[in-house]
Amino acid sequence: MTKNQRKLEALLQILLKNRVEGIVLVDNSQQDLDSHIARFTNLSSKIYTLKGSNTYGEFSAWVEGMEKVKSEYGAKSFILFNDTVFSHFKLFYWKIINFLWQIRYYSHYDKPVQLGEKVNLPCRSTVMGMSHQHFIRSAFFYLNQPASELFISGCHDVFELADSAFVTESSFELLSHFFSESGAYYVGSWLFSGGWYGSKPYKDFDRRILELKVTAIACEHLASANCLEHGGNAADSNLQRNFKVTEQLSLFWSFIVKHPLFTLAMLRKLRS
Repeated sequence: MTKNQRKLEALLQILLKNRVEGIVLVDNSQQDLDSHIARFTNLSSKIYTLKGSNTYGEFSAWVEGMEKVKSEYGAKSFILFNDTVFSHFKLFYWKIINFLWQIRYYSHYDKPVQLGEKVNLPCRSTVMGMSHQHFIRSAFFYLNQPASELFISGCHDVFELADSAFVTESSFELLSHFFSESGAYYVGSWLFSGGWYGSKPYKDFDRRILELKVTAIACEHLASANCLEHGGNAADSNLQRNFKVTEQLSLFWSFIVKHPLFTLAMLRKLRS
């Protein structure tokens, strides 16, 4: 088992101990990964798999999974993450526990709430007609019931628009289907001018990869903008902030004494 697989196993065990109703692993791969996924589904009868269409990467996978468990089990709120959660996103044990504690606070809100790592934009932008100046990264985040409904409908809006957007030879024209001018420039500089580790000139992008990245960014921004537009919150969970030594000691003591999720085995699996 690889290091990231051990971390994923620990994360799933933490979620199970936090009394989640179920965990759905959506498999977008075209390969047969049953033997690899079995090590996770064997952890609990609450974990099961769903074959994803991979039409729009992780966002179509999330929508397909959410719609299934909503219709079959009446699920209302969700913690979503993708397979980059450990490879490109430093997720530490204390941050996960702190994140889960915050969910308990926000779960009672009747307004839409998205909780995760906040990214501030350099200026106000508009995505799909909705204004925002920050968004929540889609590596690891929480949606309460009103936010989950907005998330699904917003993703479908982006998917529908994508059918006609990727026929242009201009990067700015493409991005302008989803974003205002300021937003298109921000996303364009990130995608095509070095902001992202995989950035490259527009003409050098594989069309399929470009479609997946642009729709993912549009869905990511829209999820937060939708919550803000409807009087809710796109809240920062401080997932990436480094705790001070005094905070670490305080958390360590409180988790040992009070918190059932603390185990040294999980801590060892998650340490980087």
